[in-house]
Amino acid sequence: MRKKVNFSMMHILLFSLIFLRPARDPLGKDISGNGGIFEINTPSRKVLIIEAVNEKNEPVEGIPVVLVFPDGKVFPDTAITDARGYAVFHIQPEKEGKNEITAISPLAENEVKLLIYGFKKFWLFFMLSGVLGGLALFMFGLHYGGKALTRVGGNKLREFLWKFTRIPVLGVLTGIFITIMTQSSSATTVMLVSFTDAGIMKFSETLGVILGADIGTTLTVQLVAFKIHEFSLFMIFTGFILMLFPGKREKLAGRVIFSFGLVFFGMKIMSDAVAPLKEIKKFHSLLAWAGKRPLIGILAAAVFTGIIQSSGATMALILSLSFQNLITLKEAIPLIFGANIGTCVTAVIASVGRDVEAKKVALAHVLFKVIGVILFFPFLSHFASFISLLSPSLSRSIANAHTFFNVGATLLFLPFLRPFSALVRFLTPAEKKKKEFGPLYIDPTFLGTPPIAMGAAMREVLRMADMVLEMYKQSIKVLEENDVELRERIIKEDDRVDLLDERITLYLTRLSEEELSPELSKRSVILLEAVDELESIGDVVSKNLMTYARKKIEKGFMFSKEGFSEIKRFHEWVMDTLVMAVDALATFEKELAGEVVKRREEGVEYLEKLEASHIQRLRKGYRESIETSAVHLDLISDLERINFHATGIAKAILMHG
Repeated sequence: MRKKVNFSMMHILLFSLIFLRPARDPLGKDISGNGGIFEINTPSRKVLIIEAVNEKNEPVEGIPVVLVFPDGKVFPDTAITDARGYAVFHIQPEKEGKNEITAISPLAENEVKLLIYGFKKFWLFFMLSGVLGGLALFMFGLHYGGKALTRVGGNKLREFLWKFTRIPVLGVLTGIFITIMTQSSSATTVMLVSFTDAGIMKFSETLGVILGADIGTTLTVQLVAFKIHEFSLFMIFTGFILMLFPGKREKLAGRVIFSFGLVFFGMKIMSDAVAPLKEIKKFHSLLAWAGKRPLIGILAAAVFTGIIQSSGATMALILSLSFQNLITLKEAIPLIFGANIGTCVTAVIASVGRDVEAKKVALAHVLFKVIGVILFFPFLSHFASFISLLSPSLSRSIANAHTFFNVGATLLFLPFLRPFSALVRFLTPAEKKKKEFGPLYIDPTFLGTPPIAMGAAMREVLRMADMVLEMYKQSIKVLEENDVELRERIIKEDDRVDLLDERITLYLTRLSEEELSPELSKRSVILLEAVDELESIGDVVSKNLMTYARKKIEKGFMFSKEGFSEIKRFHEWVMDTLVMAVDALATFEKELAGEVVKRREEGVEYLEKLEASHIQRLRKGYRESIETSAVHLDLISDLERINFHATGIAKAILMHG
């Protein structure tokens, strides 16, 4: 047997030329492990396989092969090819990154160069952790910075939304401004959905704002693309130091700088985390495959953005790949399109269960994006070529593509907003379901933007005040005309007032959990006390005044002419107090509130005067006065209670304003 092997070897040496190559299976697929990933300093089950063949490409058995691996270990030192011509080695790299290995044999005519990649143990886990952790820091930085910017310019948000949206161009500028403040186009569109649902804005007024919001969200991506993430830790340190200063401006500036430091640091973490992907051929093959199928890229990015509800985060991931040159501009543009479509999901979710007007806002946002992508898609290659001319930097080109898409869509749609509005109305069911009574202005989606939330709460409180004013105003008519139906309506209206009291109180309590400025904190306390006083007035009207009205109607008694005249004058005087208190609440005017508070003691004196006048009539023996004495005294006492609660609203303004 030994002679046979020797004879075979001699035969090979004398009559054949031997060549080494990376091993292939019978179908020609490379199975050598060339380009593979190995954990450094860790035994691996993966192998490198070298194949020995003759000039006819036939496998040759019994050829000794040696791997020269200066940056790692090889087991065994020398491998003998088997019947398939394979020499199998286990390797253990000691250097991270690229590792070059040379396969040689004294019987072969050539040598083979192999390239493998050494990664740390659990590299895949650390890569995913880096991407997800960096993404979390990025999104938190945007959220935290958005809150800080909102505190700087938040009081202007309501003014912009409610005053500058009737003209489309101003609406676009408003959308840009608000999105810069909130750092989220999704937050802006959700606000628009809520405003239209509450009747604060008309659907047609939101269209320009939506387009502006889409432009505003590109500014953050432009900043990120400047690759200033190397300075992120310095920004975090600077912001932190400024936040330690006692001044309000310094603290807010520190928060903004700190937040953007987190944004850029998150980008750096993601960029570093995806660096190993440069060495993975399968990833490059996947991107190349997706690049030839842009519709799949659009769909994948849209789904991912819809899940995380942040187009900015998707763009951050795309830029992270670009920083490592893992993606081309042509491959990135479909992902940009998909991110723009996916960001509509937040508005769609916010519109569920709302009025038809709110659904129109969400549909308009979807149509803007989808139609925009449809218009750009046929010219994808030309668009990529045009964008690449603007900057040699890949990351800048990606940011520019994002900006140009949204600016271009805005310029395309802006002249046609009226017919576009008609299209949305046509596509949306026209019938409007009758809504159950409830809060009209307050909305949980506003809580993340305290100035907007406080403005909504203020409108809801004033709505509640108008209802209480109307109840009180109509109460004297029930007493005067014995109107049974009006009495029932007033009692039912108090149930609505109680509902608003409950909802507004809960809303303001949740709002107080947010980080409020001192001014907003004071206003929150004032509104809470005002709501409590208004609810008490409503209870006095429905449970007391309307009870006296029921007794008067059922028993058929009449107040004396002089006595009822006094009741009406006192009722009117208390009405003036209540109107003044509501006016002071609407303006937070301390001078007017001070005048209202003075009427507290005046009301007590007025009551004493009316009680004395009634007792005098009793002494004179007026029959009507005797029959209605108990009701009369209770009635004017309750009018004084209403006056007391009205002045309580003004007192809260003086104490906390």
